Amino acid sequence: MRRCLLLLLAAWAPACAAPRTGVNPQVTVEELQAHVAWLADDAREGRRAGSAGEQAAAEYVAREFARAGLQPAGDAGGWFQEFEVALEPQPGKCSLTVDGRPVAGIGTLACSATGRASAPLSEQPARGQVALVLHSGSDGTALRNSLRAAAEAGAVAALVGRHPRELAQGAGWQIPFASAPGSVEIPVLTLAPQDFALLQESCAAGKTVQAAVVAEVLRPTAVARNVLGLAPGTSAGGDVLVVGAHFDHLGWGGADSLAPGERAIHNGADDNASGTAVLMELAELWASGAPLAGAGERSVLFAAWSAEEMGLLGSAHWVKNPTVEIGRVRANVNLDMVGRVANGAVTVGAAETAAGFRPALEGTQRNLLGAGLSLQLAVVEGPLPGGGGSDHMSFHQAGIPALFFFSGLHADYHKPGDDAEKLDYARMAEVAFAVSDLIAQLQLADAGSLAYVAPTAPAGGAREGRRPGLWFGSIPDYAAAPEGGGLQIAGTSPGSPAEKAGLQAGDVIRKLDGIVIGDIYDYMDALAGFKEGDTISVTFLRAGQSLTVPLTFIPRPTSEF
Repeated sequence: MRRCLLLLLAAWAPACAAPRTGVNPQVTVEELQAHVAWLADDAREGRRAGSAGEQAAAEYVAREFARAGLQPAGDAGGWFQEFEVALEPQPGKCSLTVDGRPVAGIGTLACSATGRASAPLSEQPARGQVALVLHSGSDGTALRNSLRAAAEAGAVAALVGRHPRELAQGAGWQIPFASAPGSVEIPVLTLAPQDFALLQESCAAGKTVQAAVVAEVLRPTAVARNVLGLAPGTSAGGDVLVVGAHFDHLGWGGADSLAPGERAIHNGADDNASGTAVLMELAELWASGAPLAGAGERSVLFAAWSAEEMGLLGSAHWVKNPTVEIGRVRANVNLDMVGRVANGAVTVGAAETAAGFRPALEGTQRNLLGAGLSLQLAVVEGPLPGGGGSDHMSFHQAGIPALFFFSGLHADYHKPGDDAEKLDYARMAEVAFAVSDLIAQLQLADAGSLAYVAPTAPAGGAREGRRPGLWFGSIPDYAAAPEGGGLQIAGTSPGSPAEKAGLQAGDVIRKLDGIVIGDIYDYMDALAGFKEGDTISVTFLRAGQSLTVPLTFIPRPTSEF
């Protein structure tokens, strides 16, 4: 271990280095800054998974891995592992005729089904008819609920509009396409207030009005890519440590942006160009062979994940389709947002998922001090598996211990202001030192000390943790598209209501207390109607069989950072 530390210190250059000329097996502020500046440049347009900016970023990381001297560890002997992601839906061709006359100025909603229907209009949702749905205000949840109710009542289509009197109250008539995300089972069109009011008046007068509806919503897909490089150990086929960071972000914003309604490039310098930059510097260091020399070292797989922002899709895809034997993977270290270290401390989550993690982290803290570095490892005390929804969760779901390095949320999180000049590169370099030292210690840790220890408190949910309030405890499988709709889960948070109710990975939730669940938006809308202490029925599919179990909502444990 002492030799590991000495070699690590020899490779350490925290603030000054010569310009890059070929491989430079040192972690430097200049190189970290250069990586972040490139990844978080406006030219990458926010690196949304499946976009040209994400593809360019993947190629950049692959070039750095190759330049460092890693071995390709993707599919077919290359650097990449490709998988399909869903892009933002787009409106397609739509039309409406009323009693044979075309209506102009129509649109549709993101939740609409693609299809056509011809039937009489009805002010009240009714079987076999086209429902008129009044939309007041801007509450997308209320609009989705109205459309879902129309579909459940048997309506074959819906026409949505505002009443002209709302115009005097300052409400614009146009209903944006993105107002109601998700999916409903019927085609939906939007129309101008004057046209909507005329149709309402006709129905109120008892006239039979025939509507022919054609709605199209385009749901494009694209290819995203994980980037994978291996620093092999001395024993082919031996143990593997996976060190990862996601390199994708939000593109121009969208549903996950915390600047709603603002279309602007979200550069994601901290989230997560920072973790990706540290990952590339570590890859360069480890490929050089500087940190370790000696028999028995474990291989280190460096993984730049894509589509984390879409629901951990890249890491989940790799865990299900590993490019090295999954049984050889002893641990994962995840870097997500390490660029704004506040008060000199970086948070480390999920240390309880392996007995060997805390001793290794304690050793790293001593070595930081020995190197004259003031960075503190704020290891989360008490049960906090995962410490939030990031790529380490994919490994937890596979029973592999995983640590999470995280410098904390800030005012620019998921906003256009998360830019490169706001990062603390000197502290990032110290984080890189800490992680490199930790990897060196995990190289030598006894395999038994890296056995997975199931957590006893909530994992924050792979994305559930972003939504405050009622705790259900399911971890959505965002890559799944169950036939017939529903929310497929990748697992449950330990100790959660979902776990206590007996839900398991692969289950498809179809109803919550009788409320039909077509997708995750229905799921979130339904949860808003319950409170702690309620006992509800959960209907789900398991291996094709429909089952119903009771679930009681309990308070969420408060061990959070």
